[in-house]
Amino acid sequence: MSVQSQVLVMAASTRTGSLNQALAALVAAEIDSGGDRAVAVDLRDYELPLYNGDLEAAEGVPGAAKDLVVLAGEAKALVLVSPEYNGAFPPLLKNTVDWMTRLDMRVLAPLTVGLASASPGRGGGARGLNIIRQWMGNMSVNVLDEQLTVPSATLNDDGALVGADEVALAALVAAIKASERTPTDA
Repeated sequence: MSVQSQVLVMAASTRTGSLNQALAALVAAEIDSGGDRAVAVDLRDYELPLYNGDLEAAEGVPGAAKDLVVLAGEAKALVLVSPEYNGAFPPLLKNTVDWMTRLDMRVLAPLTVGLASASPGRGGGARGLNIIRQWMGNMSVNVLDEQLTVPSATLNDDGALVGADEVALAALVAAIKASERTPTDA
């Protein structure tokens, strides 16, 4: 691509010392080094109440959800970096998308979505990513075949992720770069 593209990198974890926050930072750095511009989305900066139709009717859609929809409209791709919770994905991710889709049911459909997960377990979060893949497919979102899982993940003394497969990371970023989506003109 001749123009620098914006890629959102969203970690579905807000915990201090999160493996997936560290993985998101690694993915963002790889995207930046490849010539695109990674925009790290820290969901701590976009606090949302649990979705409730009565709350929405009384107060409307929260501003944080509106801000996320704007970011999505400016991006060509989204990388969801998600921990695995009991074989699935965390409610933080589901709630965030629920609020975003209240403004635009197809907000994620134009984006190419990449998936990544880090876990201290042997599966690297793959079971959770499989469920996210199916969920995104239900919303007509194009999810890349390439995905990054980091099994037996740990953090070093500086808080950086240890154990990521550099070949798989490069393949995920290359697939994102090759995607065709053009950002929405504002």
